[in-house]
Amino acid sequence: MPHVLALSARDARSLTALSERLADRLAQAPDTDLDDVALTLDTGRERFPCRHAVVGEDLAALVRRLREPLPAAAGAPAPRTDRTSADVVLLLDGSGVDGPPAELPGTTGLPLPSEDIAQHAEDAPAARAVATLYSAGRWLLDRRLTPVAVRGEDRIGALAAAALRGTVSPADALRTAAAGLCAPTAEDPPSPRDAVVVRIGHAAQRGATPESEEALTFDPADGASAARLLARLWCLGLDVDTTLGRPGRRLRLPGHPMWRRTSGEHRTQDTGRPLTPYEQRLLFYDLVRRGTSGDHAVVCARAVAGAVPEQAALATAFAELQRRHPALRTVFGERGGRWRATVLPRPQAGPDLLPADPAGVPERLTQAVRTSAARPFVLRDAPLVHCCVQEGPTHWALALAVYEPLTASVAPEDLTAELLGLLEEMAPSTGAALTRPS
Repeated sequence: MPHVLALSARDARSLTALSERLADRLAQAPDTDLDDVALTLDTGRERFPCRHAVVGEDLAALVRRLREPLPAAAGAPAPRTDRTSADVVLLLDGSGVDGPPAELPGTTGLPLPSEDIAQHAEDAPAARAVATLYSAGRWLLDRRLTPVAVRGEDRIGALAAAALRGTVSPADALRTAAAGLCAPTAEDPPSPRDAVVVRIGHAAQRGATPESEEALTFDPADGASAARLLARLWCLGLDVDTTLGRPGRRLRLPGHPMWRRTSGEHRTQDTGRPLTPYEQRLLFYDLVRRGTSGDHAVVCARAVAGAVPEQAALATAFAELQRRHPALRTVFGERGGRWRATVLPRPQAGPDLLPADPAGVPERLTQAVRTSAARPFVLRDAPLVHCCVQEGPTHWALALAVYEPLTASVAPEDLTAELLGLLEEMAPSTGAALTRPS
């Protein structure tokens, strides 16, 4: 199985220099253990937005690829440096999977068809295929891939996906496959609109090739495809484990190059933007006069007929709303003695569920969530948005509050309507017409 060396830097210039330094270091010490190099790069380095990864079977191949010109995509920040593995959908395809998985590092305790299944089952090949897909998927999850959803594309893939999700045990999944039965149906959480789809299955089934720029496929029979996949995911900005599960030890490697900036040259690291005069005025006022930030909350509250959505659906929809609108992920913080506005890489705010009001009429529910949402904000390094929900006997109420300086690009009324639309898309049976905006 090949090795993966994953690098990152603030910009293309630094990334090129780092690649050349590492190539020189490996060329000067050809007896260096590549597992040690991979582990040091994975555990001892800060993650930066410009990404590059090389894949090779031996030291000579890796040195040669480190010295090649960077791909064009490596010169710009990775497209998903503001994303996490939660934006990945794992798709299991059982068609064409008919053999045991390739030997992968760190694959201990994975399920195998028992002797009675292998010899006497009605559909033993299906059980072997489920075991193969499950083993490959479990290995990817152990490499720090935490997808938002795991789905199957056919009966075999659905059984392996159910085992990976924990809906059924691996042993039950194998027995179900051997009996020719299907996986139990389960509701999958909705996927982000721009999710990365990683497919586990026979690569030839989809026409994918190792050189395909679009292929995010792990062929269980080809261990090298796992290395290529993790390298691609790293370059997309996902912090996967590029050691491939191999043990190693830390060693001394060349550090990131330091450049002296010339007069007037801007920093390349994204440290946020300066506050606008309006943001400064309100922020400093609220910092000095503690507890007044709630007075500067722009709130929209609405009552909705029907049952309140599930807490998981509320959290997922609110997270998707924050992904769509960077203003909802903007925080104010002090950097080097100066206050700056920074967009968080991922949603952090969650909905607050107030205790249910068994006698709450729509007006009272709306007032309760409005009051709760308008509470003071944590002004330093915390999301400046509140979402509150309360359940009543016939209605439920929702309120969104945004710190006033951030409302230049978003309107709470529009955000509330968009959030309700997301909830209706996710669970049409729980969505009902608005009864009273306030």
